This record gives sequence, structure tokens and C-alpha cells, in this order.
Amino acid sequence: PAAGRVTRPFIRTLAMAIALHGTVAAQTSDTLAPGTLLLPDSAHAAYLDDTARRLVLGAKAARDTARLAIDAYTALIRERIGLEAPSFRRDRPLVHGERAVRIRWSREEPDVAHVLGSRVRFQTGGLGESDSVEGLGAERFAADPLGDPFTFGFAVFESDGSEATTRSPLAPGAERHYQFRSGDTVTVQLGDGGTLRAVAVTAIPRYASIRLVSAIMWIDPESLGIARVAYRLAKKVDREFSWQLRRDGRWSPGLFVDAGPLDAADSALASDSSTNPPSLFDRLVNGVFNNSYPRLEMDLSTVVADYGLWEMRHWLPRRVRWRGYMAVADDVSASGIVPPPVPATIDWTVEVEDIRERGQEAAPGSPATAEEALALWREAGDSIEGALESADPGATVTIIPADRRALATSDLLPPSFWEEDRGADEAALAAIASELAEIGTGDGGDRTLAASPWLFDPPGATLRLLRYNPVERLSVGTRLRRDFGWGRATLTTRIGTARVEAPDIDLTLQRDHPRSRILVSFYRALRSVDPGDRGTDAPLIFMTGDVADFHWSHGAAIRFLPPGGTRNWLSLRLFAERDVETVTDASRDRIGAAAVWRPWWGGNEEGSLGGGGRVSLRGVAGDNPYTRALAEAALAIPLPARLSLGVQTGTAGVWGDPAPQDLWRIGGTGAWLRGHAESVRGSRIHMARLDLQRPVRFLRLSVFGDWASALGHDFRAVGAGLVLMDGIVRMDAARGLRGGWEGGPEAVWRLHIRGDAFF
Repeated sequence: PAAGRVTRPFIRTLAMAIALHGTVAAQTSDTLAPGTLLLPDSAHAAYLDDTARRLVLGAKAARDTARLAIDAYTALIRERIGLEAPSFRRDRPLVHGERAVRIRWSREEPDVAHVLGSRVRFQTGGLGESDSVEGLGAERFAADPLGDPFTFGFAVFESDGSEATTRSPLAPGAERHYQFRSGDTVTVQLGDGGTLRAVAVTAIPRYASIRLVSAIMWIDPESLGIARVAYRLAKKVDREFSWQLRRDGRWSPGLFVDAGPLDAADSALASDSSTNPPSLFDRLVNGVFNNSYPRLEMDLSTVVADYGLWEMRHWLPRRVRWRGYMAVADDVSASGIVPPPVPATIDWTVEVEDIRERGQEAAPGSPATAEEALALWREAGDSIEGALESADPGATVTIIPADRRALATSDLLPPSFWEEDRGADEAALAAIASELAEIGTGDGGDRTLAASPWLFDPPGATLRLLRYNPVERLSVGTRLRRDFGWGRATLTTRIGTARVEAPDIDLTLQRDHPRSRILVSFYRALRSVDPGDRGTDAPLIFMTGDVADFHWSHGAAIRFLPPGGTRNWLSLRLFAERDVETVTDASRDRIGAAAVWRPWWGGNEEGSLGGGGRVSLRGVAGDNPYTRALAEAALAIPLPARLSLGVQTGTAGVWGDPAPQDLWRIGGTGAWLRGHAESVRGSRIHMARLDLQRPVRFLRLSVFGDWASALGHDFRAVGAGLVLMDGIVRMDAARGLRGGWEGGPEAVWRLHIRGDAFF
């Protein structure tokens, strides 16, 4: 087929997390025609043992045969989704929604879906509840009882549930892309409480691609039914992301994913493609934005689909658990901030109510046809999406009740992720995620379909690697990255324009694991503060201050972090480095360790109590040895009339023989003190803060008071602010109050734009 581009909109809830709607793009060329024979070399064989061959081929045949045994069925499908807001300091729910739908699936007729309950809640910003009936549309995945379980994965982000994006291990010709190996026999829990013995078969992708998965299928050796499937993407989605502000000569902002070549069987999708080549202006606008905006990363880390043996004859889906995240992929280095992710959790449950086998009559009270289902479930005033008389088998006609607000209070809705636990055995899911991460890639296959492991950001053209500071002035950066199965290696170099000197250079090796991340770095880095103390208040592109505030660090470090997709609530950094002051050229050789703990409990629902804090400890031996410690606590207290009170207190100290840059600083960023012209350095500092807030539409209004103590003096400030997304971003106008003593920073009116506050 001719090359083209297919667009699919992302689900709206995820689009809110990344601020723009998205689409999936794919080319429609392939280098091997379907049915091309594999190389006879045993190293390239698809089936690595006879058990795997018998089970996989038998499962494919059994599913095709079983599909003909069911004429129709009805089921109640419950769906829930939770997205967390990115933050270093605390857990914040961004969006969570629930949906309940009754569906009649038919092999020969269109499906009929009846929306019984739906709500979407935006906890951040006080947006409250929505009467929207939109969701992920779980019925489009579970409607076909023998549909491909791998549709539950990447196709979440496609509007029509198309299976074209993922190359399924169960699809015809899957041997071109996968190898199969049998494993242990395990006990699988069934939906009715019973158990059976199933054999694990691992599907090994032959190459790294976002269109392939690493999977484990548990197959019943007697019925050849699939009892459980677990999988993850064979590669994170990162370089495949691109922003397009303009398309076909029009402004149409969207996030696109280049899904790679499609098979010839997918050529029908090319009819939806845009055939107009982008204009020079479109390419310029899109290119400038993509080189300015940080590169995104998305990982589908774990999908587990459980099947039940209904009436002891039919393997049908009963539950799906989906785990993934989206984050900024850039600036992972010794001095950079490891960006917090936007974790996403999705859960579907399917409760089969009636099954009509081939040639049987419908059970009493169950609709015998799609037309009967529409007449039975529809009420006066309900709206209908789709036309039953013109819809083809496989299409869905949806009934939406007239009273949409009543849907949000339906008793059939499942509890949100924030009202109870996640409803799954997290330890078991973590164990499955570890197994999936260890699968790796196999042999053979068409390597031209694999993603290149190299990624290069050229100097100058990559605008996000430009930065300005008083030492380098404008510096130009370049970055080279190499992806491995176990992680990645990133080399970042920046050359300043102030004078000719050695560049800022950083080589970081990142090891990813479902339970942790390890970063090993070698560097010559320009710093104004220690990276262990940095938060999102520290600017990345434009750094101001006195030249004496900066120093060069040469050394090596290793960092231990929680796994990708979770907040960086605990970190440990070990380092050995030489610090050289930029003004005096004085040097210090040091070894040390730094640990940070950021706990948070509760406070997820609006009007609920929550609290947490931050504890950090840093010890350094060598020149100017010292120990630094910080402890702060925060409490969000609900009050009547939708008011909330935030209380924060903290203390920090330095002991030993610290250098000037090792002292604590307050007042510059507004993190501990607002309303003062410049920072105050001290070996002992203390603070307290009160913050009263009330939600108004999509934001919160805040009035606050700050108190801080340093150098034996007290500092105070009062002000008001606008709080967005529950403290992820806030703008404060603060006025410092003089303490009746001369010297020190000037108390002024000052506007603080901060990120990642406790409240």
C-alpha cells in the first residue's frame, strides 16, 4: 500500500493531563509480505519448544472455533480510570472517572450498549464532578467475547478500538514478530472461586518496537483456552512522539505517535490518511515547537487480562487491569531533575448475565435481537448514538439516558480509585511486571521494523538545550542517547559563549527495573545549588544570581530512585566530586551521600484530611566536611464552606565546616519565604506558614502568611495568590514585613511563580 498517515484521537482524560488532545499516526508500508516464510535456521525458529507450539497454535484454533459457538450474550461492564498529577511533594489525583454499561454482543448483529452510570471528577482545582457520559468505552474492547486480549493495551488511545496498532502474538503470521517459549505450570484463580492448572507461554518480541509486546499467556492445556494474559510494550514510546501545531495548512494542535510500518492487511487504513505533504511553514512551526518542548515518554508497564470459564464451556473476559504513565523524558542527568510522571490506572470488570449459544432461544427477559435490546432498554427522551438499521456487525449503537446528571449517582458505578484500594493485588502485579521486564528481545525477524537505538539532538537546533546564566552566558547544548533493553545511556554537552573553556558534560547510564531505577553519572557540571536540594522552583533554562553563587562540579555519582511511573518519594545519591568556585578558583575534594524522603498520606478527595512532608540528609567528607539536614511537615485541613487550611513548618541546619554554597538559603524562590528581594544564607533556619484557600471554578484563591528565622532575625510576609491544580502551579503576590533591624534582604512586593507546593 501507499505510504500515509492515520490519525486517532487520544482519550480525553489523558489529553487533559498533557493539555492537548492526541492522535496516533502510522505509515502503511512494510518490507515483508504477510506469509513470508521464516528463515529455517533453528535460531530463528518461532517456537522454541514443542509445548509452546502446541499451546499457541491450539489456542488460536480453539478461539476461532469457540467464536462460532456463541450467538449473543449480555454483560454488565464497569470501568474506572485514575490519573495522578505530577508532583515531587505530594500525591494529587488529577482525574478519576467511573462508568457502567450494559451491552448485548452479537456475532451477526450490531452491538447495543446502554449507559447506566457515568461520572468524571477533576479533583485538582476544585472543578468538582462532571455529568459527562464519555469514558474509555470498555464495551468496545470487551464486546467481542473472543476478541484479541492485546486490544486492551495500546488501543486504549485509539477512538475506535482498532487492533492495527499492536502486532498481536495471537494474530495470523505473528511468528514473523515473536518467538514463543513454554514455562511452568501454575494455578490460576477463576472468577467463580475455582482454580485450574495452566501452562505459561512467553511471547518474546523479535525486536524493540512500540507495536510489539512482551507477553506471558497462561493456557489451559485441556481446553486450550487462555485463562490469563499479561504484557507490556516492548519499547517505551518516546522518540515516536511529536507535536504538530499545524497540519494540512491549518492550525490543529495535537500530539502524534509514529506507530511505524503497518502490514499490507492494514492498507484500508490508508484511505483515512492525509495525502497532502506538509508545507514549509507547517514544517517550520512544528519543528520549532518540537525542538523547544521537552520530549515526552509513555510506558505501558503492565496489562493483565483475566478470563473466566463461564458455564464451564466459554472462556470470556472478566477483568482487565492496565498500568502506565506519561512523563518528560529529557534532562535525566547528574544535575537534572528526574521529572515526576503522570501515572494512569485503568480497571475493567465484566459480569456476564446471559449467554445464548448457537441455535438456542434467548433466555426469558433477555433480548433475542439487537432491535429487542434497543426497545427494551431505551426510555422516552434517551438519545441514540448510531443507527441500528445501517450499522454493520461489530459496530456499537449506544443508548444515553436523558437525565445525564443522574448517571453520576448510579448504584452500579464502581468506587473510584481514591475511595478504596486499587482493587488488585499490587504485590502480584509487581511480580508480573518484573517477569515481563526480564523477557527482552529474541532472534530473527525483520530488523528494518525495529526502532533505531540511537537518538541525537543537534546543537543549536534543539532549542530546549539552550540555557543562560551569568557564568556561561548563553550556552548551546547537544545530546546523544543510546537505548538498551535494560535502560539507556545519555551524553549531554553544553558549550558556553562567555569565554573559551571546557564544556559542561554529563554521561548518565540509567538502569530501569519495575521495582527501582539506578542512574550512574560522570560529569563536569555548572551548579548553583546541590541537585539533591533542587525542586521545580529551580529554573532550568534561565538561571540568575551572582557569579559567586555558581561552582563547577567534577565527579561521579550514583542515584537510586523508585521505578518509573511513580512519584520520586525516596531517593539516595552517592557521589565523589571536586567543586571549583567560579570566582576564586578555590577547589574542594569531597565524597558523600544524600537521601531524601517525601511521604504523603490521604487528602486525595476534596474536603479530606491529608499530610506529609520532606526529610533530607546530606553528609560530606573531605575538604570543608559538613552535615546538612532538613525536615518539613505539611497538613491540609478541611474547613466548612469549602475552605481548607494549609499548615507548613520546617527547620534546617548545617553542622561542621561548610563552604558558602553549602549554607541553606531562603527568600529567593519563595519556597520557605516570600516577599523579599534576595536570598538569605544561614546555618540554621526555621519557618512556618499558614495558607487559607477556597476553590473558585478551575482554580483556588489563597491568602497566606509566612514566617522565617535566619541569622538570629525574623522575617515575615503576607499576601494572596492563585492556586492551579491543587498547588502544582501557583502565582503569589507577597509583601515582606520588616523586622525592625537594619541590613538583610529588602522587604518588597514581589510576584512569585512557583511549582510543586504542598498546597
